Amino acid sequence: MADGQENRKSGRRRTLFGGKMFDEEGNVWECSVSDISEEGARVKSDAALVAESFVDLKINKFNDLRRCKVMWVREGYIGLLFLVKIDKDKDGMSGFFKLMENR
Repeated sequence: MADGQENRKSGRRRTLFGGKMFDEEGNVWECSVSDISEEGARVKSDAALVAESFVDLKINKFNDLRRCKVMWVREGYIGLLFLVKIDKDKDGMSGFFKLMENR
């Protein structure tokens, strides 16, 4: 993203949700979800993760556990791609994403 272009395919919404990330070695890190879309999230955390690794992200507000690929890590933030995007109607998040569409 050196040229400043966005790679996102769907709109995102700023949030302040608490959560936890779990890696494949059994490590657990607290995090805050600072923005979210149907396809991924940006979290703030001191997790020792690297791009191309995988984690499970639990978003406390929705009691949602989602498998993610770490896309990037920089300055205390981590970009996550959901391996299965959020189906806002099935995943009980339609109200949250409806607010997003009305912006």
